[in-house]
Amino acid sequence: MSTLCRHPELYFKDGSLVLKAGDGSGMLYNVYRGPLMIQSDFFGGMLTLPIPDHPPLSLSTNAQEYLVQARKNGLEGSTDETAVEIPAQFKAAEIEEFLKFLFLQGWTPAEAPALSKVCAILKLSHFFAVDAGVEYARFNLDNNQELSRQLGPFLRLKMGIEYHFKDWIKMAFDILATIPINTIEPEDEELMGWPAYWALAKAQAEVLDHRLRLAVKPPVPNHCNECHDHMWCAGQWEEAWTSLAGPLGDFIVEELAGSEIMAKLSTYRVGGMHFECFRRTCEGLKDSEDGKSILRREEEIIDDAVQQLMNQLQI
Repeated sequence: MSTLCRHPELYFKDGSLVLKAGDGSGMLYNVYRGPLMIQSDFFGGMLTLPIPDHPPLSLSTNAQEYLVQARKNGLEGSTDETAVEIPAQFKAAEIEEFLKFLFLQGWTPAEAPALSKVCAILKLSHFFAVDAGVEYARFNLDNNQELSRQLGPFLRLKMGIEYHFKDWIKMAFDILATIPINTIEPEDEELMGWPAYWALAKAQAEVLDHRLRLAVKPPVPNHCNECHDHMWCAGQWEEAWTSLAGPLGDFIVEELAGSEIMAKLSTYRVGGMHFECFRRTCEGLKDSEDGKSILRREEEIIDDAVQQLMNQLQI
């Protein structure tokens, strides 16, 4: 049995709720019921009398189950011996950062918080449904360039899946789609999880297949009325398209995305093709009101992969 230890900063003499870290450290915190009930749907549901019939829907399934079990065990929290235990999945150091955010505001907005602190605040705020903590963490991890760099796409994807942040999943997947699947380290594979890893591998294979097909099979040219030899014009277009100095080279050698090639269309040189035929054909390869260009197919493949992954994980 661990020895109980009062936190030097977060055990307030006039506190009204004693919490205990469940990680075996025996760390105790004595905080205030009122602010917790206001800021947290979890503590609001736990400390409200009479006890609500059902846990708040804003809580995750794990949080709801833990809240139900805590009620069955009886809630006290008025003494060290009857402290309300915080789940063991949260380390004492993480609980400290979370409670400091709520009660001490341990750093000013002008200071750059450490990644570990922000992640701890997000982790507990998400579990206990503290909107202010989630918003604080997301703002920093989205807008602080250094924190965003430290977070990286693999951890962002993992957290996006864990916390059901759909925009983070898409943001991370867009970056990971450009990283060759065979260069991903085993620890990063484990971090992102097998469902996401296989979704990424499948999407990259589909993108590669699309690029190869598009590189060797030119789109059908759109001829103008002034073009008197469509076969010759089309032949010039095909020769330019399948040249290493054209889209084939960009697809295969430069490994450019279709959207980047779309931006380069006007720079390709097609010797004997009628200028107006070339212009019309290039315009036809851009987005239209009826749908996306075939050069945007890569984006659709990635978007479909992200959506299928979220459906599989029920996000």
